[in-house]
Amino acid sequence: MTYKTLDAPEFVGQVVTGIPNATDQTFNITGNWTDVSNATGYGVRLTLPNGQVLQQSTDATNISLSGLDQVGVFNVSVNALGNMGRDGETNAYYDSAYIDTGIFVLYEETLTYSKSFLNKITIL
Repeated sequence: MTYKTLDAPEFVGQVVTGIPNATDQTFNITGNWTDVSNATGYGVRLTLPNGQVLQQSTDATNISLSGLDQVGVFNVSVNALGNMGRDGETNAYYDSAYIDTGIFVLYEETLTYSKSFLNKITIL
């Protein structure tokens, strides 16, 4: 049997926030990543500004996380999931490392600084 750790996916484009929903004061975060050969799916973790971590698995190479209502830095992490040799095949593929990205969310209602101050902020 061959044992291999899967390559980590890579984000395609940017992970972005959607337009806030004025009705319930929430927004969404969406992102896309590359397909990884031999992956059985992808694990997605969202770390909220308060430190809470939401996890889910998907077969797709994109995600849309909705109903978010906190202000601060969000971190989206994705890894490729392997078969771990459980399906009786001759090759065992193990989960990749996570890739991470950070997003800063700022509601328009919380803008108490001048436009010139905000123009000097760089989001990395």
